[in-house]
Formats: sequence, C-alpha cells, structure tokens
Amino acid sequence: MEPRLNCQIVQDLLPNYIEGLTSDITNTSIQEHLATCGECRKVLEQMTRDSQEIKVVPPKHINFLKKVKRRQLIIAGTSVTIAVALLIGAYFLFGTRDFPVPASEAKIGEVFQTQDGTIHYRITANVKGFVSRVSTHGNGHTEVYRIFEHRQLFTKEKESAVTMPESWLSTKNTKTNQEKTGIYFEGINKDDRITIWEKGMTIPQATAEQEAAYQKYLGR
Repeated sequence: MEPRLNCQIVQDLLPNYIEGLTSDITNTSIQEHLATCGECRKVLEQMTRDSQEIKVVPPKHINFLKKVKRRQLIIAGTSVTIAVALLIGAYFLFGTRDFPVPASEAKIGEVFQTQDGTIHYRITANVKGFVSRVSTHGNGHTEVYRIFEHRQLFTKEKESAVTMPESWLSTKNTKTNQEKTGIYFEGINKDDRITIWEKGMTIPQATAEQEAAYQKYLGR
C-alpha cells in the first residue's frame, strides 16, 4: 500500500495535478488525500479558479493590449523619423557640399571670335568656400558652363573672386558637321542663365595679339 501524502506534499503537487502532468499512481494518492482533507480541497478549488482566469483573458483586455502595442510602435516609428529628419536637417544646414554658383555671382569677360569662328570667353565668379568642380554639357548645338563651390549652406566665409581659365569653343564640329548656336553660363537651374554668345550676336573680332594667343593655344 502506497504511503499517504501529507498536506504540504499534496499542495506542492496540485499545480501539476491541475495541468494533468502527474502520473496515475500520484493522482490516486492525491485524490485519496483530497477525499479526507477539506483544507487541500479549498486550495485545489482556488488554484483551479486562478488557472482558468489566467487562461481566459477577456477580449476587452486583449484589445487594450493591442492598442498599447500599436501606440508603442507608432511612438517608436515617430521617434526614428524625427531622429532621421534632425540628422538630415543638421547635414543640410551645417554639412559642407557642392552648390552651383548662381548667375548673379558670375561675370563674363573677354568674349571675342577668332577668324575661324572659335568663341573665346572667360568667367569670373564670386565664391564662398572654394571651387570644387566645373562642368560643361550641351546637346551638340549648345554649350552650358557651370561652376560649383564647396561650402556650408550658411557660411560666414567672405566671397572671393575666382577667375576661371580661358575657354575656347569652336562653333563648327568637322567630325559631326554640327554647328554651335549658343554658349551659356548656368547657375542654379535652367532659368538662371547668362548668355555668353548666340548665333547672330555681334561680338568683337579677335585682335592680332588675340589671334596669336589662339594659335599658341592650338599648338601651332
């Protein structure tokens, strides 16, 4: 005959008993004890009620938890967005990068045309920071010249006039048989332009000294 269990052992086993984790022999011993012990039966009833309350969560409580989780996700997402925006804003305001020199800060000089139709010009620009690059592009018929300065958006540096190397541009391309019709300095965008030369525009013809400089440029 199996020894009878005392109250302390039975109450220690009750959680496993409620979950169905105890063996048949242990179940028999627990049931025999419960049949004669009112105190342990009360403990069993209380544990059973507590277990059922834990398993059955009211729908309202579940919805509340979902709302709390959703709110936490929204707050976290908003915080990340704000942090990224602040970083981008700080870089935009205080970071150094390339900016196109506006047309209002550029001056075109020494514009003349050689005997073979080549256009000469020179650009001087007021720059804050330093000139980082110069670009020229076009569609075959036009040439667009741009200057970029490397600086912060708001800088305390004083402007300094920078004179770019002289430019020579032939109005005729013997390989493609295309003819240039215009040369422009472009600042911030296409609407911010200075016309350096356009076909039909009257500009000075090169002097003998300028023609000699041009021949030297060609290496002749």
